[in-house]
Amino acid sequence: MASGIQECDFWLFGQLYSVLAAFADDPAKVIIRIGGGRISIPNDQANDLDHFREVILGKYPEAADLHVMKVVAEIDEILDRYSLGGESYDEWFWTNAGFERHPVWDKIRELARAFLVR
Repeated sequence: MASGIQECDFWLFGQLYSVLAAFADDPAKVIIRIGGGRISIPNDQANDLDHFREVILGKYPEAADLHVMKVVAEIDEILDRYSLGGESYDEWFWTNAGFERHPVWDKIRELARAFLVR
C-alpha cells in the first residue's frame, strides 16, 4: 500500500498520528500545548481526525485496510456517537473538562495508546 501513496501525501498520515498522539497523551498537557487552554481540544482534534481521514480515503480508498485507518475509524465512530445529533450526545464531552475526565475519553486514550505502542 505505501508504494501507492504519493510522496507528497505522506504528511496526511502524519497528521492522523499527531491527533492519535494528542489523544494518547495526558489530557491536561494537551490542553496547554495545543491552544494554550483557549480552544476546545476535543472539537479541534476531532475535526482534524475526521478531515484527514476523509481526505486520505478520498484519494486512497484502499487505505481503509491500514491499521492506522481502522483505529481512526473506530475512534471517529465513538466521536460521532457523542456529537450533536448522535445517539449519545453529551455537551460536556466536548469541553476541555470533559476531555480530561469523561470516561469515554479514557476509552479513546486507550485505543490511541495501544495503537501507538504496538
